[in-house]
Amino acid sequence: MELWSLEHIKTLLPALLAMVVLSVVFRLILGKKSLNARMIPIQIIAVLLVLLEIGKQVTSFRRGYDLYHIPLHYCSLFLFTLPVMAFYKGKHRQTVYGVTAGVCGALFILMLIYPALIYGSWDIQNYFKSYFAMHTVTFHNLVMFAFLLIVSLGVHTPKTKGEVKAVVVFTSAFCVVSAAMAQILKTNYANFYQCNIPPLEELRLTIQKALGYWPTQILYILIVSALTVGFTVMSYYAYKALRRLTAPKEERTPQTA
Repeated sequence: MELWSLEHIKTLLPALLAMVVLSVVFRLILGKKSLNARMIPIQIIAVLLVLLEIGKQVTSFRRGYDLYHIPLHYCSLFLFTLPVMAFYKGKHRQTVYGVTAGVCGALFILMLIYPALIYGSWDIQNYFKSYFAMHTVTFHNLVMFAFLLIVSLGVHTPKTKGEVKAVVVFTSAFCVVSAAMAQILKTNYANFYQCNIPPLEELRLTIQKALGYWPTQILYILIVSALTVGFTVMSYYAYKALRRLTAPKEERTPQTA
């Protein structure tokens, strides 16, 4: 089980360094500006994500649509959460920010630990040859950058008690929809149909032989759902700790535009 390939080391580490530097630069330029001004880089990333996804869907339709391209993956959440965060200004604004920071933080942490699970060496090697390869690498790196900007620009202060509950409800709802569609379409959305981690997939198949297909599958879905929700909540708390470390002495009120 390879966590980091040589291709990831050569590309992701320099990209991450560039993201950190740019995040610091944006903080120096926009850190004392209004919330609306600080949101501009995040808004640009949100638009880019949507445009990338439109291109992916069009390309898939032209080649004969692949059900795997339906946005029901965990990373598909960013197609909804980041644009809403970027442009929504209603009374639930801070809750939306907290949920978005939680799911973005989950990807950021996973990319640091196990980037090969998110995209493989083939995607990196064929970045300039395949739209799908370019899409997956660019998409996930943009989300990582968005997370760093959320932290560095201080657009949200995670202190609302209801935010953790919102993260749990939102992620649980995603698990219900994604898991159900994975079984109906027999497509591996968010690992709900089978496991992309070889040792764990072997274990699942072994248990399936003993218990039968559906008992094993229901148990598997419940475990994956619990891990998904738990990891996202953990990521929210990690984000909260990171924000506390990077916050200025006099924290700006995020609601002030």
